[in-house]
Amino acid sequence: MYYLGIDIGATNLKYGILDEGNNLIFDDTFKISLFHSRDSLLDYLINEIQILQTRFHEFKTIGIGCPGMITEEGRIIESPNIPVFNNFDFKNEFERKSQRTIAFDNDANCAALAELVIGAGKDLENFVYITLGTGVGGTIIIDRKIFHGEHCSAGEIGHILINPFDEINSQHPYRTGVLEEYIGKEGIIRIARNLAQKYPDSSIVTQDKFDIPDISNMADKGEPLCVETMIITGNYLGLAITTIANLLDIPNFIIGGGISKSSDILYNEALHVAQMRSLPSIATHIKIIKAQFIEKTGVIGASLLGKLNEN
Repeated sequence: MYYLGIDIGATNLKYGILDEGNNLIFDDTFKISLFHSRDSLLDYLINEIQILQTRFHEFKTIGIGCPGMITEEGRIIESPNIPVFNNFDFKNEFERKSQRTIAFDNDANCAALAELVIGAGKDLENFVYITLGTGVGGTIIIDRKIFHGEHCSAGEIGHILINPFDEINSQHPYRTGVLEEYIGKEGIIRIARNLAQKYPDSSIVTQDKFDIPDISNMADKGEPLCVETMIITGNYLGLAITTIANLLDIPNFIIGGGISKSSDILYNEALHVAQMRSLPSIATHIKIIKAQFIEKTGVIGASLLGKLNEN
C-alpha cells in the first residue's frame, strides 16, 4: 500500500510517497513560481498523480497540506503567504477535477502529525508544534489529537500579538504586531538590518542578499550582530511560548521548519525567557525540542493525514 502526500508551501511544492511502514520511498520538489494560477497548479498536481500511478499503482490515500486558515469542509478562508488561494474551495475543486477523495488540512497540522506519529512527539500526550520558516505556524496536540478549535483556526501561533502598538496594517489589520511579522524569515532579516547602526563593522549587512542560515552560521562564529539577532529572535519565541504555556498548561514545545536549524543561541534564549516569564507551576517543566523532521516533514505529515483519515 502507498500513501501520497502533497505539501504546498509559499515557496516550494513538495510531494512524496509513504509505504505501509511509514517510510518515505519517493519525493520531489518544484518551485511554486512555476505555476501562474491556482488552476495551473491543480492541473499539474492531478497530472502528476496520474504519472506516479503508473509507477506505484493505486494510492490508498492522498493527503494535502497548505498554509492558511482552512475550514472543516476544506475551504481556504485566507492564506497570507499564498493570496491566490484566498476564499478558495480547494478540497471540493480538487476532488471535482481529479475524481478522487483527498484529506486536506493546514500545513502546520500536517507537520505536527509527522512528529506525533513517528517523530519527536511520538511519546508525548500533549505538545505544541511551532514551525519557523517563511511564516510562523503552529499546532496544538491534546491527548494525541490535533485541537482544531470551533472554526478550525486553533494553533495560529504566528498571530500571537507581540506588539499592539505597531502601525496598523490597513490591508490586513489582524497581522499588525504579530509574531510572524517579527520572527518569520523577513522579520529576522529585518532585525539584522536594524542592528546595522549598532554594528557598523559587521560584514553581513553590507551584502546585497543574506538569509537566515548566513546569520545563524555567523552567530555560531561569534559575529556580534548575528549573535544579537539570534538572541532577539529567541526572545520573541520565548515570549510566545510563555503565552501558550500559561494559557494551556502544556510544557512541551517541538520546533520545526527551515529556521529551526538555526543556532542554539536562539533556542537557549527562548528557553531562558520562557522559564523566567512563565508561571512558577509551569516554568520548570518547559521543554523546547527540535523536530525530528525538517525538509520533508510536510510531505510525511500530509501522507499520514491521508492514511489516518482512511475510510
